[in-house]
Amino acid sequence: MQAPTLEITKSAPPPTQPLVHTATQSRTLDASRCAERATLKALLNCYIREVCAGAVLRPDDQSAPMQMEVALPQSATRLRVELHYCSLVGPHDFGPITQFDQQAKTWRPAHPAQVITMLLMECEARVPGANGTGMLELMRRVLNSYDQISKLCQNAPAPCASFLPAEQSLYFGHWLHPTPKSREGMTDWQQAVYAPECGRAFQLHYFAVDSTLIETGSANGQSAQDLLADMPDLALDDVRPTETAIPMHPLQAQTLLLQPQVQGLIAAGHLRDLGPRGTEFAATSSVRTVYAPDCRWMLKFSLPVKITNSRRVNLHHELEAGVVMARLLDKIGPLPPQFHIINDPAFMTLSLPDSTESGFEVIFRENPFVDQAGDGVTTIAALTADPLSGQQSLLSQTIMALSRVNKTLPSKMAKQWFAAYLDCALKPALALYDRWGIALEAHQQNTLLDIGTGLPTRAFFRDNQGYYIVDTKLDRLATLEPGLRSIKALCFAEAEINERYCYYLIVNQVFSIISRLGRDGLADESALIAHLRTCLADIGAQAMGPAAGFIQFVLTADHLPAKGNLLTRLHDVDELQAEGEKAVYVRLPNPLSTPTTEARHVPA
Repeated sequence: MQAPTLEITKSAPPPTQPLVHTATQSRTLDASRCAERATLKALLNCYIREVCAGAVLRPDDQSAPMQMEVALPQSATRLRVELHYCSLVGPHDFGPITQFDQQAKTWRPAHPAQVITMLLMECEARVPGANGTGMLELMRRVLNSYDQISKLCQNAPAPCASFLPAEQSLYFGHWLHPTPKSREGMTDWQQAVYAPECGRAFQLHYFAVDSTLIETGSANGQSAQDLLADMPDLALDDVRPTETAIPMHPLQAQTLLLQPQVQGLIAAGHLRDLGPRGTEFAATSSVRTVYAPDCRWMLKFSLPVKITNSRRVNLHHELEAGVVMARLLDKIGPLPPQFHIINDPAFMTLSLPDSTESGFEVIFRENPFVDQAGDGVTTIAALTADPLSGQQSLLSQTIMALSRVNKTLPSKMAKQWFAAYLDCALKPALALYDRWGIALEAHQQNTLLDIGTGLPTRAFFRDNQGYYIVDTKLDRLATLEPGLRSIKALCFAEAEINERYCYYLIVNQVFSIISRLGRDGLADESALIAHLRTCLADIGAQAMGPAAGFIQFVLTADHLPAKGNLLTRLHDVDELQAEGEKAVYVRLPNPLSTPTTEARHVPA
């Protein structure tokens, strides 16, 4: 689906009342108003990107604010939204919003809740295949997301560049998602304990199971006992010689204990509930992956919770893929020192009759951030996230601090920072793809940067669900790691990988950096896009493998692919369960293939 294109005309702006207040006023807004603004911003950005673009109204007076007009025929009205910032590659920032009163023939302030309802009604009418049930489902998730944001913003600390605090700082969620913080399946009290933003830690829940039912896998041959020996403060004196202990997330343990099959195992003596024990872990940004600073593993569980688009479960082929890819990456030789892949090299689960997944699947992920090793490390999602009222984004804080230390203009420092980021995050990822045909689902939440010195010096990629291997490279790679042939779900045609890689690496990750620097007033987006274009062209000129075709596609395509999260939700697609784990995609005008105009800050 091709995304709508903005129509630009000239018009005199109508009288307005502020929806978004000045910085001083924003500090006094309560969490409910904060959530209201964030929810409307997310939905409106998705709507104009995926469903129906608005017409940008440029006033004759260049100092006056631009506006966007959005026609809503289902509600027999029009909206005008003041554009505080119009981004070339990312979300727009909105100001006051008004609605045309058909009877009075005047513009009046529009209430955010009313605007959200009208936008969803418009989606139902405009999107083929959408229906009333899907719209109500989306409405429910929008309200759930709003509720979560409202609660999370009540006592939210400012983000900082350290691994766990950064993981716990995504109060507003995905930058272009209509329900960025929707979590279905967690009560309020569970949210307070297990949501990363609440900053709590908890013990894992253990079961003792008949060892004949345990299935394990490890890249280096570690047994279940070896893996458990690495768990700090874990006493297993009550586990019998014929049993093996297995850890679970407390939420998943509660769900498993209600299942008849599990209750049957307990009644037959094949499974025992050991309860909570061992060191405390804290949730990372994915909710289901947990971290303890004194444990060499992070653990990734299935959860009985729908988070944004999907119910989060570990599928059996993903367990195997983590082990196989850890072996393969070890055999292809060292990566550049500034680029690291965090492997998922081991797993445990129960093998039960007539079940591909038992619900006991747990992935053991390498933890490179033991003790103080995570200082200065932050996910790009946290780095580029919208700040809380009265605060700066983490990226802005970083560059302003560098500017003061180096006695350099912030704009100059921002260019240096962007170049350093491309050196450690973009170039090595494309080198890996070019030489070995391995692409990474390197979106902004899966990619972390070490900015301990201010400038990015190292990049990390995580997620065993996020590998794409060019099918023509399979034979070569399988000579290094024969197990790769059994993981067919990782192999794709080069053209399909180019589409996905373009979205995750360029549109989702790099464009989020460009947009954030632009919206923070630290750099001109068009200049950063030109820098990126030159960087990609230089890499493409040297590429001898799949990266050459990928870069040609990115630089010359009229439109680039982007996941349509609003459309995915309208069609109620669970992309982790869909064939090929495919969401709905849209096509966006490619700013890298054509000259770009300057993005605009508009005075509030």
